[in-house]
Amino acid sequence: MPKPEFRFKRFTIRQDHCALKVGTDGVLFGAWVNYTGAQRILDIGTGTGVLALIAAQRNDTAWIDAVEIDDASAEQATENAAASPWPDRVRVHRMDVRRMTATEPYDLIICNPPYYAGYSSSPDERIGLAKHSGELLFPELVDAVDRLLAPEGKLAVIVPLNREMEFLMEARRVALLPLRRCSVRYVAHRPPKRVLLELSRSGGVVEEATLTVEATGPFDYTTEYRALISDLMLNF
Repeated sequence: MPKPEFRFKRFTIRQDHCALKVGTDGVLFGAWVNYTGAQRILDIGTGTGVLALIAAQRNDTAWIDAVEIDDASAEQATENAAASPWPDRVRVHRMDVRRMTATEPYDLIICNPPYYAGYSSSPDERIGLAKHSGELLFPELVDAVDRLLAPEGKLAVIVPLNREMEFLMEARRVALLPLRRCSVRYVAHRPPKRVLLELSRSGGVVEEATLTVEATGPFDYTTEYRALISDLMLNF
């Protein structure tokens, strides 16, 4: 059973009221994102607030808005941001990103989206909203990004490998093209399950990479994974 809190080196995530808890996907994705040069960052579907706080740690000047549709998760993410070293730079908003407007566009938008379309929905309604795509579909996410992203801005997402082409087709519809791509294996002897993507309107030569989390099994973390998260995680 997940613990009520998850401790990082520089901040702590309380998660006992959140629909989804801190997991490997969120941590490795947050660590992979390139935050360089971004002054305004938007985290869509922040959940516990973990991605917003990783962004604040990795970029010490950016203003970060985090949006969350679930009331309890938004409240707890707000508390996590307030208790962090960056309470003045991270703002959590309880809202539906499909209805969001912004006076200034964002340099970077990050999202660990609900993506289990076509799978059995969770019996827990809140987990269903957070993890399954019954609430926020890829086309709706892309439309929100198109509306909120600065002309030279970037989008970073993590999606299942078997839905990558579906997501890229939607992104191409609004002229968002990949710049970086990293396929993720959880264990070295198993096939990749996730893909990390960075996209922009200009596109370019795609920087390809692979990442393996564990070499042989539980807690046997690879050198590359340890290096990626060493500034974030305790005991790394």
